[in-house]
Amino acid sequence: MRFQYLGTAAAEGWPGVFCRCAVCEEARALGGRHIRTRSQAMINDDLLLDFPGDTYMHALHYGLDLAKIQYLFVTHCHIDHFYPQEFILRGDGFSSSVSNSPLSIFCSADTRDFFDTVAAPYISPSCAGLLQWHILEPYVPVQAGPYTVTPLPANHMHERPTAQPFLYQIENGSQSLLYCHDTGRFHEEVWTYLSTVKKPFSMISFDCTFGNCAKGQNNGHMGLGDVQVLRSRLQEMGLCTADTLCVLNHFSHNGISCLYHDLCAIAEPMGYLVSYDGMEFDL
Repeated sequence: MRFQYLGTAAAEGWPGVFCRCAVCEEARALGGRHIRTRSQAMINDDLLLDFPGDTYMHALHYGLDLAKIQYLFVTHCHIDHFYPQEFILRGDGFSSSVSNSPLSIFCSADTRDFFDTVAAPYISPSCAGLLQWHILEPYVPVQAGPYTVTPLPANHMHERPTAQPFLYQIENGSQSLLYCHDTGRFHEEVWTYLSTVKKPFSMISFDCTFGNCAKGQNNGHMGLGDVQVLRSRLQEMGLCTADTLCVLNHFSHNGISCLYHDLCAIAEPMGYLVSYDGMEFDL
């Protein structure tokens, strides 16, 4: 299973779209791995995790063929993770040669409602018919081609009580991934579910929006202190071992020591990798 981070920033990107703070200016000057676009990841060449407005740039930069994507799993409907207006351009008059290629979209009912509000009225009937929606329920696994994906409730979006943001457990053959964005510390019922998982994860991608801080937003995002608590508990459960790839991801310029080289110096001795746009692994 090949995994690639396409975008590794929080909502405003880094440097922030309109920001002139010191760390945004430093990122602009340094370039390279200090430049972060909105959060998105890809598995092999057929599964996307989230669909932000930066997707088109990701496709150009990394030479991706978005027409090959068969499965899209959306974590939640915040705009840095889901920009459904882009699907308008998949329809007649905008795209050719994909007209018979369905795209399966897996998400919460709230995310589908968001699509219906902001994008559905503008999508051609022929295009709409090729968007195959699958509404997910917490803890109920779904099959997407060779992937078995289980949605787990994230600790996020408390401003919308009806929303259901998701973490994802993704299995492909002998490999497995726990994708933890966006979230604060896990709900206790998620730990109850994880206690039933039989084998360790090949990779865990941790939300670390606030960088090297003891505690982030318990109902939204995490810092390195939160990640340490989560990893310790996963280790105690046998789900995170010496062979598990532990990666910090989803960074904000509002975090502490979040510039790439600064956080690497802190996190790598602790056994974490720090993500950057374009980073990829063969699991």
